[in-house]
This record gives sequence, structure tokens and C-alpha cells, in this order.
Amino acid sequence: MFYLFFIIAVVFGLMLFIAWFSPRSPGFRRITGGIYLLLTLGLVVYPLFTTVWFLTTDAGLRGASPSAFAFSLHRSLSAKLPGYIDRRIESKIATTLNRSQITATESPVYGAFFYLQATERLQQQWLRDPSLCKQAPAVTGVRAINASLRLMLDPSHAHWVRDYWGDDYLTEPNCFYRMLLIGCLTAHHNLTGETAHLPLLRTVVADLVSDIDSSPVGLIDDYPSQCFPCDVACCVAMIERAARALGEDRSEWARQAFLRMMRLYPDGLPPYTADAATGVALSPSRGCTNGFFFTYSPFLAPELSRKWYQPFVREFWQESALAAGWREFSKEGNSPPFSFDPDSGPVFAGFGTAATGLGLGCTRAHGDHRRAGMLGAEMLAAAVPLPGGTLLVPRLVSDLDHAPYFAEISILHQLSLAPAEPVTSTATRVPLPPCAWYILSIEATVLALLLFICSRLLQPPGPRRQA
Repeated sequence: MFYLFFIIAVVFGLMLFIAWFSPRSPGFRRITGGIYLLLTLGLVVYPLFTTVWFLTTDAGLRGASPSAFAFSLHRSLSAKLPGYIDRRIESKIATTLNRSQITATESPVYGAFFYLQATERLQQQWLRDPSLCKQAPAVTGVRAINASLRLMLDPSHAHWVRDYWGDDYLTEPNCFYRMLLIGCLTAHHNLTGETAHLPLLRTVVADLVSDIDSSPVGLIDDYPSQCFPCDVACCVAMIERAARALGEDRSEWARQAFLRMMRLYPDGLPPYTADAATGVALSPSRGCTNGFFFTYSPFLAPELSRKWYQPFVREFWQESALAAGWREFSKEGNSPPFSFDPDSGPVFAGFGTAATGLGLGCTRAHGDHRRAGMLGAEMLAAAVPLPGGTLLVPRLVSDLDHAPYFAEISILHQLSLAPAEPVTSTATRVPLPPCAWYILSIEATVLALLLFICSRLLQPPGPRRQA
């Protein structure tokens, strides 16, 4: 896919070069000018107008309340996901992957989880305020809702999990996959009312509760000898939500399970990885997992989460003349300002790509309107929205072969979050961060340059000079 984009770019570049320096080829110049004008309208004018429109009209994007852009993105993804999912399941390509292909194996099911969780939240917001969109997300997204669950339940998409845990992967500790499964089953039931999968949900919940209760410190592994405490926190939150769907009350169990785990980390910043048997940190706290952790902690222990959020901000939030966002590593450590790994993505001047992306949701969940507004503005400006609803940059950084919509779904998941008591007043808006201004200025400059080029190519040639 990358090579195709590269070839197209080279062809258009050569066309422009030839047309610009061939003033006596009026037909070719006009054709080239027309093509560049269409590209300008679609790739520059539309993104710039759409970005400015939502930045000026969507109070939820500029704060931590329900966002009109989130509903627009949901409609776009809901139309695209069913076809992608059906093709992927039919291809059986998931059975050919090995567990080292992380984005190819994890991202499709992770995306199904994020989409269903986001749709459920947006549906709840729409029920409180139907003016947010014309149709309920559960209606516009019904095909994608069902397709996402099919993907999650597809045996071939558990192939990589079997490589880790064997055929008993649904009864082994296996925190990550079962967390996704529970979240998908619960959201699907809440959105559709279907009960066919509730027996499976009840069984998986009971097994997972037993594993957590029997753990010495309340931690279990995602994969053998790989424990991520942030995933355990999300897992506990998914169990509590599933219990409500099953007609049970596990709210106190969830709170106690969460607090038992967090006794190991009294500062409220769990480590990136830990030993599941002892809770001993194997690596420091990191932004790429803290954003995920603080997305769910407000719903498990609200008062403590607000308290823990303060050291998270103090150690990991960063503002500069370039941008605002979350660091991958604490300011108090000696980490390098530039690095890269599959979980963090590129780390630039301390800013973590995944930390900032997944940190948008936790600012919204905590009602942190200032930081949520800054991150929302940066996200939209950097995304480059195209006609048809595609977000260009998130699409390009996704695994185009296996999970082309994953980054966009992740953004939807983040924007669907809102505090327990949303504030819709436009007074919560914050000034645009420097990064957003820079991107808008670059787009405006590129637009002016392209319009100049188009006007020169489309204007009729001057009269030939007589010999």
C-alpha cells in the first residue's frame, strides 16, 4: 500500500513538472491543473474547512463533554467496518499470523473492543441529548456492532492467543484477551438486547473473577510471565459492567479488587510491567499504559482516581512552544527524550505518541477540560479529515494490511469518554495549543501555493509571438 501511494505521488509530481515547463502544451496543462485543483479541494480545502468548523463549533471537542465530531466519526467508521470485518474473517488470514506480529494479531480484536465500547458510550450520551446526532448510534452502527462481535468471537482471531495459552485460553489467566471478550459481549448485549451470548459471558466472568481472587496480590498475566497492571484495572472494570448486564452486583467486588491491586502502588502510578505473583515492578510507570489506566480508574474508585491523577499530571504532562501532551516517561527519571517501541510509538522530545493519544480519554474521563481541549484540538488538526470521513494521518499510521481503521477507532474511543457529570457550556473551551496553530498555518500556506499553481496551469496560454 505504501508503494502504491509513493508511485501515485511520483506520477503526479512528474505531471506537474512537465506541465509547468511546457507552456505550449495547453491541453496537458489544463488537464494537470484540473487534477491538481481536485486534489487541492479534497486534500487541503476540505480538511482545513472541516478542522476549523469543528474547532469553532464543537464545544465537546474543545473540552471534556460529548463531542459532535465523535458522532460524525462514528457514522463514518460504522459504514466501513462491516465490509472490512467480513473480508478479514472470510480470508482466514489471522490463522497465518504468528504472535510476534503484534499489530496484525492484537489490533483487529482491540479495535472491535474500542468500537463497541465507544458506541455504547455515545448511545448513552445520545439518549440524554438526542440533538447530538439525527439517529441513535445503536441504529446507524447496527451492522458494525454485529460485525465487531463476529470478529471478536471468530476462532481464527484467537489463533495467536492459543499460541500463548493453548486450547484452554479461555480458562487460563489470559487477562488481555478475556478482558476484550467480556467488554465486547457486554457492550453488544447493552446495544442490541441480544441474549444468545450471555451464557458465555457468565462463564468467562466467573473464571476471571476466580483467577483474580486466587492471585496473591490481585494481578494476573496477559501472556505467560507478562503482567501489565493497567490491563488488570481495565479487566476489573469490564467485569463490573458485565455483572450489571447479567443482573448481578459486583460493584463492591470490583472496588476491592482494584484497591487490593493498587495497595502495591500507593502513589497511584502503576508500573508498565510487574510480577503477577508478587506485584514487584519490573519496569517504571509509563505514559502509554497510564492513559489507559486512568481511563477506567474513575469508574472504580472516583475519589482516589482524582487524587492519583495529580501526580500523573505533575510527572507526565508537558507543554512546550511546540505542543502539549503526555510524556512516555516521568520527568523525574533519566529517560532519553527520543525513543521508540511498539507500545509507545515514536517518542519525540519526551512526548509519547501512544501516551498522548490514549491520554486524551483519561483527561475527558476526569473532567479535565483544559487538557482535554488542548489534546482534542491537536488531534483534529493533525488528523487531516478527508471527504468521506477518513482521517488521513491515523489511517496512514495504522497497519494498512490488517487493521487499517485501528487508529481512527482508537480516537473514537477516546472522544466517546466524558465525565460522570458532563459540562456542555462553551465556557469550558481553552485556547488552541501552538501545534494546532502551526498545522493550520501550514495548511493555509499550502492552499495558497496550490491555488496559485492551479491558476497558472488553467489560464489560457498567451498569444504566440510572430517570427
